Amino acid sequence: SSAQAERDNPYGRSKRAAEQAVAALADATGNPCTVFRLPGVFGKWCRPNYNSVVATFCHNLARGLPIQVNDPSASVRLVYVDDVVAAFMAALEAPAAGLSQGVVQPEYGVTLGDLAAQIRAFNDCRTSLQTERVGTGFVRALYATYVSYLPPEKFAYEVPQHADPRGVFVEVLKTADSGQFSYFTAHPGITRGGHYHHTKTEKFLVIKGEALFKFRHLVTGELVELHTRGDKPQVVDTIPGWVHDITNVGPDEMIVMLWANENFDRLKPDTVASKV
Repeated sequence: SSAQAERDNPYGRSKRAAEQAVAALADATGNPCTVFRLPGVFGKWCRPNYNSVVATFCHNLARGLPIQVNDPSASVRLVYVDDVVAAFMAALEAPAAGLSQGVVQPEYGVTLGDLAAQIRAFNDCRTSLQTERVGTGFVRALYATYVSYLPPEKFAYEVPQHADPRGVFVEVLKTADSGQFSYFTAHPGITRGGHYHHTKTEKFLVIKGEALFKFRHLVTGELVELHTRGDKPQVVDTIPGWVHDITNVGPDEMIVMLWANENFDRLKPDTVASKV
């Protein structure tokens, strides 16, 4: 059934009549019957530009088409299709005699303005590289839905590449509060780095090639050297207050994955040049 059953219009009355027919069957036979009054259901494969605002917004924004929001403050109640299926399966696998009222959890409430803004943010992340918090809850489900509406020609997108005689540096992904991911390459014999940070920390992972990491403590002058290889993965942390650099000591191009705990800020880079 539908949450529209609560309304006194032809569609709502038809839904209530269907519920009453199911209830009569349960009373007459004792058959297990479960009625779910579903709010708006969203998820992959829903038909856009029909009766789902989520499907329409995702489909249109993924294709650069306009969307229309008549009342940004209007709210909608939504459940995710995977949660609907899970609730249906639970009712089928453990049926109770007679009539029962099914509930899909969690149920989300959101205004149309916030819904449109969130889907626009998903769409914009390909150019800003700034990902939303897509790992849990409503935003996780909504992001999966948005991605499912991408046309095949948009399955891939380019990211900026900065090249110089040392190799390339590529920013891949930025987060709101957990830093950013990048990778860089270095030709044989090339050294990158030669600086220190006061607060910023980083994690380096050599994916291909051989690397020599060198560190020097700013105060004590203590020196540390670490060798890592792509065929024996090790994460190397950079430590605040230690000058550091990385040299490709192998015969081939070196590829290194890099995570920094904060997004790069050109006005406050927290990166001070210094030789090891």
